[in-house]
Amino acid sequence: MKHPQNYGDERQLLQCVFCGGPTQTVDHCPSRVLLDEPYPEQLPTVPACLPCNNSFSLDEEYLACLVACVLAGSTDPDNVTRPKIRRILNSSPALRARIDQQKNESANGIVFQPEMPRVESVVTKLAKGHALFELNEPCLGEPDLIQIVPVELMTQEERQNFELPEAPAGWPEAGSRAMQRMLIMDEASLVSPWVVIQNGLYRYHAAAGAAISVQIMIAEYLACKVSWD
Repeated sequence: MKHPQNYGDERQLLQCVFCGGPTQTVDHCPSRVLLDEPYPEQLPTVPACLPCNNSFSLDEEYLACLVACVLAGSTDPDNVTRPKIRRILNSSPALRARIDQQKNESANGIVFQPEMPRVESVVTKLAKGHALFELNEPCLGEPDLIQIVPVELMTQEERQNFELPEAPAGWPEAGSRAMQRMLIMDEASLVSPWVVIQNGLYRYHAAAGAAISVQIMIAEYLACKVSWD
């Protein structure tokens, strides 16, 4: 996987993408816990301070395990398909028990009740990273919109609109990766505007116009949209 070089304003990269503090390290975006090994080459990274880089780890682990358990319909590591998540669940009985407590069984099947503040925190963090990496646009404030929906709960029209988002009203910053992707757009890009990090596990789309909008698909199960007006 190759990403265009960013030729946008480098001053946008001199602060933590999450809080605006000093840049001390880089953070993978998406988080590697959401991906399987071997990891794709050239994983996107964004500047971050150490406190922010460390503060999301437990929530990211929770989200990755939650999605895997939902797809398996079980918190039993033997039923989970991703080896990494099996290892985490085996090594963290407390996390497994916590997710298991969120599982409800009924005549209609198994339903998990997620800890939405934790899920929203991770999705917002990912969206901030993608906005900077693709659009060269820091989004330090709280988003104006957060939508997180399992694809099975979307109508056919909602799913179609999510998969093929409308073209933005304006152009991204000159020199940004998003602008370069537009300039070198090939036939595959015309069919799908998504940046695929790992097939079946993670893809995203970022657009700039009247608003900054980032869409994320996790494990082909969780459809997320975050935007800043």
